[in-house]
Amino acid sequence: MPHLLMSNDESDTAATPAESGSTVLQFPRLGHTKHRSVRPRPRHFRRADPDLEPLRRQATSIIDEVLAGTDPEEADVREKLQWHVANNPGQPEKALLEHLRTVADQQASA
Repeated sequence: MPHLLMSNDESDTAATPAESGSTVLQFPRLGHTKHRSVRPRPRHFRRADPDLEPLRRQATSIIDEVLAGTDPEEADVREKLQWHVANNPGQPEKALLEHLRTVADQQASA
């Protein structure tokens, strides 16, 4: 059953739907004083720990080397590693660790 939600300045309900089987949703009317401009907060990453920098450089180097490979048999590995890197922005050491855990889990279950 489709839901129609349409703004209507004269009523506190959505306009009457053309189809008899549709649902009319009620919504409160908001005055101009209740509308606020909301700016999304920037996403803050953890502060860079100077002790992690050598580890991050090493993890980045390993990731770059794996992703630079051209062997068609390793395409799946590169794709999974790229996924982990994308899901851990700014944390290459965590991305590499999660990737290695995934590979170990797959090998253990095989």
